Amino acid sequence: MGTKDFTVFRTLIADVYTKAFGEPLAKLPHGKAQTLSWMIHEITGELLSHKSLSNYIHAILKGDPGRINPTDATLSILARFVSGEKETGGRHEMRMGIYAPWYKYRVRVLAGNLAA
Repeated sequence: MGTKDFTVFRTLIADVYTKAFGEPLAKLPHGKAQTLSWMIHEITGELLSHKSLSNYIHAILKGDPGRINPTDATLSILARFVSGEKETGGRHEMRMGIYAPWYKYRVRVLAGNLAA
C-alpha cells in the first residue's frame, strides 16, 4: 500500500474504531475484534474477518504499510460502516460502482489533508 493510501487507510481505520467503540484507535484484543466484525456486519450487511481487522489495526499502529493490502471491496465496506450506509443493491449504487464509498471517502480525506 502506497504512502498516500496508507494515510487515508489509517484515517479510515481510526474512524471505524472510534465509531464502534467511542475511543481513539488502540490495540484490538481478540474479543473486541470479534465485536467489531459483528458491528460492521450489522451496519453494512457484509462480513469482515476479525483477524483481518486485527491485522489492519496492528499494521496501522506499527506504521507499516507493507504488511497490509486490503481490497477495494474491504475498503468500501469499512467506508460504508463509517457512513452508516447499508448496501442496498439499488440502481444508484450500481451506476456509481460498488467501490464508490471508498473512493468518496478517500477524496474527502485527501481534500481535507490538502486544506490543512
